[in-house]
Amino acid sequence: MNTKTRKFLIATHGALASGFRSSLEMIAGAGDSVHLIQAYLDESKPVNEELANLFGSAGSEEEWVVFSDLLGGSITNQLIQAAAGKNVHIIAGFNLPLLLEVVLSDPEEPIGGILEAAIDRAREQLVYVNKLINLKNDSENA
Repeated sequence: MNTKTRKFLIATHGALASGFRSSLEMIAGAGDSVHLIQAYLDESKPVNEELANLFGSAGSEEEWVVFSDLLGGSITNQLIQAAAGKNVHIIAGFNLPLLLEVVLSDPEEPIGGILEAAIDRAREQLVYVNKLINLKNDSENA
């Protein structure tokens, strides 16, 4: 049985994080375990300070899953530094299906397998819909 408490962080440039949280709450109810960092807004604290507040007091019983907007972006780079030596899993370039699947996953299941499977399914959600429509129309007209 997993004795860790799983917490989530959505960390993005600007207010994108609050939009994801709003959708998450509307669809599934986000709960208190989802935290936000909205970097570089006028009223926001520096990212490194916010990360220190979140991860600084994290005990060994806490497991963090972090969703960042851009691989190689400044936020992800700061996350990597702040997460060193801690029980933090970082996913860069996430989408809503991935976020939903991971947040709603069984907290008793090991997070590594959950993340690998969810990332594979999230990739399938990236579709050029016009091409699908054209393929459907072409097959109907054949």
